[in-house]
Amino acid sequence: MLNHAKVIKKNMLKAIIFFKIDLKAMNKVIEKLKEIPQIKKLLSLTGDYDAIAEIETETSEELFDIFCTQIDMIDGLTDTNTHVVMKSWEK
Repeated sequence: MLNHAKVIKKNMLKAIIFFKIDLKAMNKVIEKLKEIPQIKKLLSLTGDYDAIAEIETETSEELFDIFCTQIDMIDGLTDTNTHVVMKSWEK
């Protein structure tokens, strides 16, 4: 019997997004990012970037649209750096 809740689409495009966030807007920005369903993980960082997200979309066009209509519209984001995942390994 197939468990439909655990079906994972193999051809999903995954990307890692690094965020620089204005410290005065940190909580607001994080809450806005959490509202984007395609963002699967969101983590706070030390170092050059303030946060990192793992995002999954079906196409590169969908990723582009999410940036244009949602991510880039968030006040308080000062910089992003996006890397598309070419291959991943499970331990």
